[in-house]
Amino acid sequence: MNQQRSELVREEWREFFDTMTRNYEGAEVTIEVMSKDFGDLLGAEKLPLAYLEYDPKDDQFSIGVGGRDGRYPVVLRHAVDHPQRILTDTLQQGTVRAFDVFDAEGGQTIVTLYLTSISSA
Repeated sequence: MNQQRSELVREEWREFFDTMTRNYEGAEVTIEVMSKDFGDLLGAEKLPLAYLEYDPKDDQFSIGVGGRDGRYPVVLRHAVDHPQRILTDTLQQGTVRAFDVFDAEGGQTIVTLYLTSISSA
């Protein structure tokens, strides 16, 4: 598959993730965290997306999963304080979209959206 990878401009993070939330709320999402202190961890696997957001005031990227129905009644939240850069991948066939969020301590959070049943933006 042909893959495009680009770095998101910080000034566009908030609007970009607001748009992604509107377009992909409910899509399955996986969160992987790679930390120098704790190694590679799976934070969530194929849970429904509640939101993606960047708060410029607190300088924090966060993602919420679950909270949509009785099967996933609670929204689980993962946050990255002071993200340094965010890269995005889009596979041409529109089936997967991934974000790599890099923090100030050298950690990386990979967010993968599975878009097979939802139209791409």
